[in-house]
Amino acid sequence: MDVFKISVKFFVEDAAGVGEHEFVPIFHSWIQQHAVPDHALIDVADYAHVHNGPGTVLIAHEANYYTDRTDGQLGLTYSRKTAAGETLADRLRQAYVGALEACARLEETGKVKFRTDESAIRFNDRLVAPNSPETFNQAKPDIERVAAELYAGAAVDIEHYFSQNVLFEVRVRASDSPDIATLLNRVR
Repeated sequence: MDVFKISVKFFVEDAAGVGEHEFVPIFHSWIQQHAVPDHALIDVADYAHVHNGPGTVLIAHEANYYTDRTDGQLGLTYSRKTAAGETLADRLRQAYVGALEACARLEETGKVKFRTDESAIRFNDRLVAPNSPETFNQAKPDIERVAAELYAGAAVDIEHYFSQNVLFEVRVRASDSPDIATLLNRVR
């Protein structure tokens, strides 16, 4: 499968005390400090006023970072825009690394903590990867391979959300919840 526009989202543990506008200065500091290797960080946009929208967006040439509520749950989404890796498994690993590194940076601020037992994967290319059972059957072996690396033997469930009205999406749920550093070490 030749899809490279891959998004990975991790969910915030307790979103009740998290203010949407808190992320604007954090993302601006990432630009100022060149905090994201291999990414040309460009700008920050605040869409926190949009109900279940993209929240705060850090725009880079290679990918965008969102603190979003698009599915009703606050989380951090890393959304790749340019190709990275030869195979789908390589691209999935890269998207997970991008998301996990951003989650780690955000956790360092003390404002938010992320759950690691669940993530969402989206393919943002309806032409190459329509939301269909066929796309799921093609992508499933690579998703399973990367999930097995991330969760190192823990039980993992992969659920496809089929609807022609939304992007291809699967949820990866694990019986284990290792810390972010452990997941990063396993997927790099």
